[in-house]
Amino acid sequence: MASGIPTPRRACKDAFYTQEEIQVIGKHKEEYRQQTTREERGHIFRTKILVDLFNYWLVQNTAPESEVESIARMKVNSTLLII
Repeated sequence: MASGIPTPRRACKDAFYTQEEIQVIGKHKEEYRQQTTREERGHIFRTKILVDLFNYWLVQNTAPESEVESIARMKVNSTLLII
């Protein structure tokens, strides 16, 4: 029986991004969803989402050190943007 008290959402056990990073990505969720072509979504991803994500990492001093690590962190699954 549900008590009616909302429980806080928790990240999945093996989540690649933190809740804070997901919030940074989520700012552009509606704009991303409104795009109709893959090219338009790619433009939003490259010019807004990645820029905000890397700026967040720089502010938090958690920017990836190596190019390999940087590329691995850029691979964002579009389902994360739906969350």
